[in-house]
Amino acid sequence: MLRFAGRSGERDVLVTGVGAVTPAGLTSTACFHAVRQGQSVARALTPAEIDHWTELGQVPGLRRAGCVVDHAIVLRRLTSLWPTLGAADPEVLASADEPMVALALLALSEALQSAGLTATPRQRDLDRQRTAVVFGSSKGGLRTAERLISQQRANLVPVFSAGAPAAVDSAVLPWQSPQTVADAGEVERLWRQQAGTDAATVAIAGVLSAEATVQCPVAACATGLISVLQGAALISSGQCDVCVVGSADAALRASVLSSFHRLGVLSRQSGQDRACRPFDAQRDGFVVGEGAGVLILESRQHARQRGVAGLCRVLGGGWLSDPTGLTQMDETGAVVEQLLRRCCEVNALQPQILGLHGTATETNDLVESRGVVRAGLADVAECFATKGVTGHLLGAAGAVETILAVRGIAAGARPGTANLERQDERCQIRLAREYGAVSHRAVWGKLSLGFGGHVACGLFVKDAVR
Repeated sequence: MLRFAGRSGERDVLVTGVGAVTPAGLTSTACFHAVRQGQSVARALTPAEIDHWTELGQVPGLRRAGCVVDHAIVLRRLTSLWPTLGAADPEVLASADEPMVALALLALSEALQSAGLTATPRQRDLDRQRTAVVFGSSKGGLRTAERLISQQRANLVPVFSAGAPAAVDSAVLPWQSPQTVADAGEVERLWRQQAGTDAATVAIAGVLSAEATVQCPVAACATGLISVLQGAALISSGQCDVCVVGSADAALRASVLSSFHRLGVLSRQSGQDRACRPFDAQRDGFVVGEGAGVLILESRQHARQRGVAGLCRVLGGGWLSDPTGLTQMDETGAVVEQLLRRCCEVNALQPQILGLHGTATETNDLVESRGVVRAGLADVAECFATKGVTGHLLGAAGAVETILAVRGIAAGARPGTANLERQDERCQIRLAREYGAVSHRAVWGKLSLGFGGHVACGLFVKDAVR
């Protein structure tokens, strides 16, 4: 487990800026306001917002619903802000044609402004040799990947004989796109700059000209929080002074909806705005959303030299692996318990406020709540979950939800748990229903869980200026 408190305090890790693009708002401020109001942004999708509309409608029980980001607006905003980002390489902006990359770069713009930093070449506030990027995604640029795969399959059809497998028949290609790419070099560029899991990571590093290190963690829905902790470890150990961390995901795709529906994790309730109900007795799954979250981490020494204060301090945390299965977890909550206990012991404290992953699936909610109880935090920590408002942002969830906690720490108030009407009596934890004030001295914890057995926890506190 990790503890970031240094003897002198100069290597303390501060969050000095945040930025988020979500279905609940295209800034972290707007998203936090929506979470404060507790109003879900889930709704029925339209044919223009999702591919294979007709085929999805034929899947029994599948609700064509989601938490939508308008990518046209995102791209227009990003284009207007591009001079302030100051990327010298025009290919970085070209990569924003992929929604995942555009979401990440727009969130980066807000985070830099929030931290009082600029990336323009003539006024670059960051020493590139002391600046790192740890930014992840769980899937990469799906829209670009599907487009290229569709074209590749279509181009292969004439090669096969009359007895070719039906899987390559153009009539059943799963991803149709009117756009085509003829040049092999262009195909290679698109795979590298837009489809790759690290496409957003590379774009952010290109804007910042970061040279300390550039990393792309991949840990399913825990990616964002693990990125925060890995970046904080780099600063605490002295490997860099500034680290840009977070995650992005643009996976509101027919392939993802149909896959998750088959796994039984999507809500089938007809009222989409009430569909995602973490820890509620009537919950039956989540609603898919997309987004990005970027945090600027700095050492206390670097922030002090710039004359800026931190929104909060990263105390420590860690992550473990649950080996139960690809999509299953130990239902006793033992792994969550072990992680919480070890994080608390290493940092010699317990969180009074705990942001849960809260997917509104029966298994996840029981695993989390049982882990909290077994760790002895049921009567210590007041818990909340935000997916009832934002939807499940998948690979972006850990970063965005950490940012909502940072916003809450700065405001002295914690979010509530939207759509919670009757708490499942098996989830024996203290759940906050409404937004409310908390002590500025409270220690906050954040839990993130992901397919593949990823379990992560971070600990945060409002910084006492030294």
